[in-house]
Amino acid sequence: MTKKPYRLAAAATALLVAAPLFTACKNADQALDCGKRAISLTGDVQDLTDSAINVGQITDEGRRKHTVDALKRIVDDVKKIRKDGDGKLDAAADKLSKAVDRAQDAVSHGKEPDFAPIGDAAAELTKACAGA
Repeated sequence: MTKKPYRLAAAATALLVAAPLFTACKNADQALDCGKRAISLTGDVQDLTDSAINVGQITDEGRRKHTVDALKRIVDDVKKIRKDGDGKLDAAADKLSKAVDRAQDAVSHGKEPDFAPIGDAAAELTKACAGA
């Protein structure tokens, strides 16, 4: 699981490096906005991962709050990406939303959520954003 955040960060960095290439497209502003959102999403997934790795059990109220807050930030990122994405990102955003819903459900029941699907879906969304 520790390699996932690095892959997400690498994807976001690649997106930033490639962003100037988007300026030749008529959708340059949209692509750059999507790239910014993808970078924000990467940071929020990293926060979620840090919560899972560095803090005690999910029954610890402080950890649970940190996890819930990180999940809410990811939901907000997905909403912003959908708003910027003219439908091209909907499938990837849906996959991420479902993964977050499952994690939120687990947390609300005091269970350990599976964060791997969130990392995978976030990476897929970042890739889709680069292609948008």
